Amino acid sequence: MLFSDLQHEDFDRIHHPIDDIEYGPGSHIYMQGDAMPFVYTIRSGLVKLSQHLPNGDTRIVRLLRQGDLAGLESLNGQPSEYEAITLDHVRVCRIPHSVIESLRRDTPRLHDALMKRWQKALSSADSWITRLTTGNSKTRVARLLMLLDNNSEDDSFFLPTREDMGAMLGVTTESVSKVTAEFTRNNWLRPLAQHRAWIDSEALEENFE
Repeated sequence: MLFSDLQHEDFDRIHHPIDDIEYGPGSHIYMQGDAMPFVYTIRSGLVKLSQHLPNGDTRIVRLLRQGDLAGLESLNGQPSEYEAITLDHVRVCRIPHSVIESLRRDTPRLHDALMKRWQKALSSADSWITRLTTGNSKTRVARLLMLLDNNSEDDSFFLPTREDMGAMLGVTTESVSKVTAEFTRNNWLRPLAQHRAWIDSEALEENFE
């Protein structure tokens, strides 16, 4: 995804390996504070970016999905601001800084594409905070479920744990459990096997958008 604007001859300049790596659910791709010589593109699956706060709380600040980039702050020599943890089975491309730096220097197309993706990541983070951390608990849960459904490639989607949903939305686990139980009784949410779920998106949009 990151190199979609490159021409065939541009790849002749790549002298370091770009690794294709698979992770199982609950795996750490990197930790908060790590010095990282890589950036990552998500090929499939969902990754949560979590941040440990000074008061000891953990907040999930963003979900990454297919085509998203992780670890961009490391290009400025900064340690990781977050920890990246897989929610389900995930495939990533691990790209060394040296590859990006050489192609950015020699190929303006990559520099432009990289900056656009960086801006997209920042805009996505702002949208995440605005939409998923405002309103009452029912509205927040409904918006998260619709976001997960919209980003799925089929009729079902990966359903995070109640604890993770609470950390994403800034509400308690108990509140999330009550809301999801109510949505299930109303047939707006249908939990499936293997941490998947289905929603009645029209009903949720009608009641919470």
